[in-house]
Amino acid sequence: MLAKGKGQKAKSKELRAKSMKLYAIRFMLFALCPLLIFVCSCGVGPKYYTKPNFELNNIKRVAVLPFDNFTSDEYAGEKIRKSVITELLSKGIDVIEPGEVTKVLRELKIKSLSFINITDIQTLGKTLGVETVMMGSVEAFGISKGISVSYPEVSINLMLVEASSGNIIWSVWHTAGGPNFWTRHFGAEGITLSEAANKVVKEAIDTLF
Repeated sequence: MLAKGKGQKAKSKELRAKSMKLYAIRFMLFALCPLLIFVCSCGVGPKYYTKPNFELNNIKRVAVLPFDNFTSDEYAGEKIRKSVITELLSKGIDVIEPGEVTKVLRELKIKSLSFINITDIQTLGKTLGVETVMMGSVEAFGISKGISVSYPEVSINLMLVEASSGNIIWSVWHTAGGPNFWTRHFGAEGITLSEAANKVVKEAIDTLF
Protein backbone atom coordinates (compact mmCIF):
# COMPACT_ATOMS: atom_id res chain seq x y z
CA MET A 1 0.00 0.00 0.00
CA LEU A 2 2.87 2.36 0.89
CA ALA A 3 4.61 1.67 -2.42
CA LYS A 4 1.34 2.21 -4.26
CA GLY A 5 0.84 5.56 -2.49
CA LYS A 6 4.34 6.66 -3.41
CA GLY A 7 3.70 5.69 -7.03
CA GLN A 8 0.52 7.73 -7.17
CA LYS A 9 2.28 10.75 -5.67
CA ALA A 10 5.09 10.46 -8.21
CA LYS A 11 2.59 10.18 -11.04
CA SER A 12 0.69 13.18 -9.70
CA LYS A 13 3.90 15.25 -9.57
CA GLU A 14 4.72 14.23 -13.16
CA LEU A 15 1.25 15.32 -14.35
CA ARG A 16 1.58 18.66 -12.54
CA ALA A 17 5.00 19.19 -14.14
CA LYS A 18 3.58 18.49 -17.61
CA SER A 19 0.68 20.85 -16.91
CA MET A 20 3.10 23.60 -15.90
CA LYS A 21 5.11 23.10 -19.10
CA LEU A 22 1.97 23.32 -21.23
CA TYR A 23 0.92 26.45 -19.36
CA ALA A 24 4.36 28.00 -19.94
CA ILE A 25 4.22 27.19 -23.66
CA ARG A 26 0.74 28.68 -23.98
CA PHE A 27 1.83 31.78 -22.12
CA MET A 28 4.83 32.25 -24.45
CA LEU A 29 2.65 31.80 -27.54
CA PHE A 30 0.15 34.32 -26.18
CA ALA A 31 2.93 36.79 -25.44
CA LEU A 32 4.50 36.36 -28.88
CA CYS A 33 1.23 36.55 -30.79
CA PRO A 34 1.15 40.39 -31.06
CA LEU A 35 4.75 40.38 -32.27
CA LEU A 36 3.98 37.78 -34.93
CA ILE A 37 0.94 39.75 -36.06
CA PHE A 38 3.07 42.89 -36.19
CA VAL A 39 5.70 41.19 -38.33
CA CYS A 40 3.09 39.74 -40.69
CA SER A 41 1.35 43.09 -41.02
CA CYS A 42 4.48 44.84 -42.28
CA GLY A 43 3.75 43.77 -45.84
CA VAL A 44 5.19 41.37 -48.35
CA GLY A 45 8.41 41.63 -50.26
CA PRO A 46 8.83 43.04 -53.77
CA LYS A 47 7.54 41.06 -56.74
CA TYR A 48 10.19 41.16 -59.44
CA TYR A 49 11.48 39.60 -62.66
CA THR A 50 15.05 39.34 -63.91
CA LYS A 51 15.87 38.23 -67.43
CA PRO A 52 17.68 34.86 -67.31
CA ASN A 53 21.39 34.86 -68.14
CA PHE A 54 21.65 38.64 -68.13
CA GLU A 55 24.62 39.96 -66.16
CA LEU A 56 23.20 42.83 -64.14
CA ASN A 57 26.66 43.49 -62.70
CA ASN A 58 27.72 44.77 -66.13
CA ILE A 59 25.40 47.75 -65.81
CA LYS A 60 27.51 50.88 -65.35
CA ARG A 61 25.42 53.79 -66.65
CA VAL A 62 21.66 54.28 -66.41
CA ALA A 63 19.30 56.94 -67.67
CA VAL A 64 16.29 57.28 -65.37
CA LEU A 65 13.35 58.67 -67.33
CA PRO A 66 10.54 60.69 -65.70
CA PHE A 67 8.04 58.37 -64.01
CA ASP A 68 4.33 58.16 -64.78
CA ASN A 69 2.30 59.46 -61.87
CA PHE A 70 -1.11 57.94 -61.18
CA THR A 71 -1.61 59.59 -57.80
CA SER A 72 -3.23 62.78 -56.58
CA ASP A 73 0.19 64.16 -55.57
CA GLU A 74 1.45 65.97 -58.67
CA TYR A 75 5.07 65.70 -57.47
CA ALA A 76 5.01 62.01 -56.54
CA GLY A 77 6.68 60.91 -59.78
CA GLU A 78 9.65 63.24 -59.34
CA LYS A 79 9.96 62.43 -55.63
CA ILE A 80 10.25 58.72 -56.34
CA ARG A 81 12.52 59.33 -59.33
CA LYS A 82 14.95 61.32 -57.18
CA SER A 83 14.88 58.60 -54.53
CA VAL A 84 15.60 55.94 -57.19
CA ILE A 85 18.53 57.97 -58.55
CA THR A 86 19.96 58.40 -55.06
CA GLU A 87 19.66 54.67 -54.39
CA LEU A 88 21.34 53.77 -57.70
CA LEU A 89 24.20 56.16 -56.98
CA SER A 90 24.66 54.54 -53.56
CA LYS A 91 25.10 51.22 -55.38
CA GLY A 92 27.94 52.63 -57.46
CA ILE A 93 25.89 53.09 -60.65
CA ASP A 94 26.59 56.14 -62.83
CA VAL A 95 23.28 57.92 -63.40
CA ILE A 96 22.78 60.52 -66.14
CA GLU A 97 21.83 63.93 -64.77
CA PRO A 98 18.01 64.31 -64.96
CA GLY A 99 18.25 67.67 -66.75
CA GLU A 100 20.30 66.09 -69.52
CA VAL A 101 17.72 63.32 -69.90
CA THR A 102 14.91 65.89 -70.18
CA LYS A 103 16.90 67.86 -72.76
CA VAL A 104 17.42 64.80 -74.97
CA LEU A 105 13.74 63.79 -74.67
CA ARG A 106 12.77 67.23 -75.95
CA GLU A 107 15.30 67.12 -78.79
CA LEU A 108 13.95 63.73 -79.87
CA LYS A 109 10.38 65.08 -79.52
CA ILE A 110 9.38 62.22 -77.22
CA LYS A 111 6.29 63.59 -75.50
CA SER A 112 4.66 60.50 -74.02
CA LEU A 113 6.79 57.95 -72.19
CA SER A 114 3.76 55.69 -71.84
CA PHE A 115 3.99 54.93 -75.57
CA ILE A 116 7.75 55.10 -76.08
CA ASN A 117 8.93 52.59 -78.70
CA ILE A 118 12.05 50.50 -79.14
CA THR A 119 13.55 52.88 -81.72
CA ASP A 120 13.21 55.79 -79.28
CA ILE A 121 14.87 53.76 -76.52
CA GLN A 122 17.75 52.79 -78.81
CA THR A 123 18.22 56.41 -79.85
CA LEU A 124 18.13 57.53 -76.22
CA GLY A 125 20.75 54.95 -75.30
CA LYS A 126 23.12 56.04 -78.08
CA THR A 127 22.63 59.75 -77.44
CA LEU A 128 23.11 59.49 -73.67
CA GLY A 129 25.76 56.78 -73.84
CA VAL A 130 24.01 54.35 -71.51
CA GLU A 131 23.54 50.57 -71.51
CA THR A 132 20.13 50.71 -69.87
CA VAL A 133 17.13 52.95 -69.46
CA MET A 134 14.92 52.87 -66.37
CA MET A 135 11.24 53.68 -66.58
CA GLY A 136 8.60 53.53 -63.88
CA SER A 137 5.31 54.60 -62.44
CA VAL A 138 3.95 55.60 -59.05
CA GLU A 139 0.64 53.87 -58.33
CA ALA A 140 0.05 55.15 -54.79
CA PHE A 141 1.63 57.96 -52.79
CA GLY A 142 -0.08 59.52 -49.83
CA ILE A 143 -1.77 59.12 -46.48
CA SER A 144 -4.64 56.63 -46.41
CA LYS A 145 -7.31 56.79 -43.73
CA GLY A 146 -8.92 53.85 -42.02
CA ILE A 147 -11.80 53.88 -39.56
CA SER A 148 -9.74 55.32 -36.74
CA VAL A 149 -6.15 55.48 -38.03
CA SER A 150 -4.11 57.11 -40.79
CA TYR A 151 -1.08 55.56 -42.44
CA PRO A 152 1.26 56.17 -45.41
CA GLU A 153 1.03 54.06 -48.53
CA VAL A 154 3.46 54.03 -51.47
CA SER A 155 3.33 51.67 -54.46
CA ILE A 156 5.74 51.73 -57.40
CA ASN A 157 6.56 49.90 -60.61
CA LEU A 158 10.09 50.03 -62.01
CA MET A 159 11.44 48.59 -65.24
CA LEU A 160 14.97 48.39 -66.62
CA VAL A 161 15.32 48.15 -70.39
CA GLU A 162 18.42 47.24 -72.38
CA ALA A 163 19.05 50.27 -74.60
CA SER A 164 20.56 48.36 -77.53
CA SER A 165 17.70 45.87 -77.91
CA GLY A 166 14.74 47.44 -76.11
CA ASN A 167 14.28 44.23 -74.12
CA ILE A 168 13.07 44.33 -70.51
CA ILE A 169 15.82 42.88 -68.33
CA TRP A 170 14.34 43.62 -64.91
CA SER A 171 11.05 44.79 -63.49
CA VAL A 172 9.68 45.13 -59.99
CA TRP A 173 6.45 46.01 -58.23
CA HIS A 174 6.52 46.91 -54.56
CA THR A 175 4.42 48.65 -51.94
CA ALA A 176 5.23 49.95 -48.48
CA GLY A 177 3.32 51.47 -45.62
CA GLY A 178 -0.11 50.40 -44.51
CA PRO A 179 -1.39 50.08 -40.94
CA ASN A 180 0.65 47.75 -38.74
CA PHE A 181 -0.60 45.93 -35.66
CA TRP A 182 0.29 48.70 -33.22
CA THR A 183 -1.28 51.42 -35.37
CA ARG A 184 -4.51 49.49 -35.86
CA HIS A 185 -4.97 48.43 -32.24
CA PHE A 186 -3.21 51.08 -30.15
CA GLY A 187 -3.08 54.12 -32.44
CA ALA A 188 0.71 54.14 -32.28
CA GLU A 189 2.51 56.38 -34.74
CA GLY A 190 4.04 54.43 -37.64
CA ILE A 191 6.54 55.45 -40.32
CA THR A 192 6.15 58.74 -42.19
CA LEU A 193 5.26 59.07 -45.87
CA SER A 194 8.85 60.02 -46.67
CA GLU A 195 10.16 56.98 -44.79
CA ALA A 196 7.69 54.72 -46.62
CA ALA A 197 8.83 56.15 -49.97
CA ASN A 198 12.51 55.60 -49.19
CA LYS A 199 11.75 52.11 -47.90
CA VAL A 200 9.82 51.02 -50.98
CA VAL A 201 12.54 52.32 -53.31
CA LYS A 202 15.42 50.75 -51.38
CA GLU A 203 13.76 47.35 -51.17
CA ALA A 204 12.83 47.47 -54.86
CA ILE A 205 16.35 48.42 -56.01
CA ASP A 206 17.88 45.78 -53.74
CA THR A 207 16.29 43.10 -55.95
CA LEU A 208 18.41 44.39 -58.82
CA PHE A 209 21.75 43.68 -57.13
